[in-house]
Amino acid sequence: MEPYELLAEIDAVNGQIRDAGRARLELVEQFNQELRTLIRSFEETPDTFRVYVDLVKRLERIARRVEKAHGEGTLDHTEHFDKALAVLKKRKFQTATDELDRIPVLGLLARQRWLFEEYKKAYATLRARRDNLERELATKSAYYGSLQRVETASFEEVASLEARMEVYNADVGAFLEAFFKQAPAAESLKTGLDACYHPELGFPQPLRHDHAERLLVFLQREALGSIPLHRLLEYAKYSDNKLSHYVTDTIAFRQVMEANITWLEALDDVKHRPALKLSLAELGSSLAVKIPRMIAFLSKRDAPTDMITFLRDTQRLVMSGRYDRIRTTATVNRDHLERIQQGTHVHDLTALNEEHARLNEELKQLKEPRELELA
Repeated sequence: MEPYELLAEIDAVNGQIRDAGRARLELVEQFNQELRTLIRSFEETPDTFRVYVDLVKRLERIARRVEKAHGEGTLDHTEHFDKALAVLKKRKFQTATDELDRIPVLGLLARQRWLFEEYKKAYATLRARRDNLERELATKSAYYGSLQRVETASFEEVASLEARMEVYNADVGAFLEAFFKQAPAAESLKTGLDACYHPELGFPQPLRHDHAERLLVFLQREALGSIPLHRLLEYAKYSDNKLSHYVTDTIAFRQVMEANITWLEALDDVKHRPALKLSLAELGSSLAVKIPRMIAFLSKRDAPTDMITFLRDTQRLVMSGRYDRIRTTATVNRDHLERIQQGTHVHDLTALNEEHARLNEELKQLKEPRELELA
């Protein structure tokens, strides 16, 4: 049911309750519930003299209370209670239930409570729709306002920068892969450990720094530091018998390798990791710190000039502030921008405004749930 329909129903039920009197209704409900509980408790009992006497005694007590309330003028519909009590003495439970069902005001209080709860939910849903629409309207207004400052020509810069980033990322991935495959394992580990001090470079991190250092010391002691990283990982897969041909202390080797195996495999697979990669998702303030360290890292390892050149170009974009404007353009929905240019976005905002006004007006015509409870 719609909120206004529930409100009308509540008004009607409230009127019936006022006419009948809440205290009188509560007493009717009390006797009704008491008799129905009695019916349920005796329906399944055997028809014996002792059970009959127990039933009659309980019915007589209720009958006296009904008669007393009737005499005091506090109980209505006593004729239905009297008939129900009379047939119950004959164990006609269904007949008694039917007689109670004929009391016209039964369920009014329960109906009122149910309507209140339904109205609360409907009112809350309507208000939530209004509030959500308000937020959507504010967000879209700000968004369309920001689009009006976007330069259409900057889309070409976005495409150009994204393409250059894609080439650079592929090149730097291939460069790092070649480095970790060709360099001695000791150098690879030192490089990986050095990179740990600059997490913004995106290199895989060991689970524990001391475990990685212990592995490096072990390799130097066992004279294994000169073999490449991928060969070291192969050794870890050898049987004890085969491994003993290459390693003196096989037990210690397996221990230090097991503690670092995830990190070593990540270094060996560095091409597919985010190490030294760039993305337009990154803020200019982040790149201002990250790029100089990337340049230093790659220069120290004689990386190709074109990679260093691209990083320096990107650094200049960041420092000039142009990068952040390009990055903002990358997040723009081109269809939305076209709507701005054609002026059709105004229809969207108008429709939202109209719907917001309609919901506001509907809420004004309704009552707060708290008002109904206090009425």
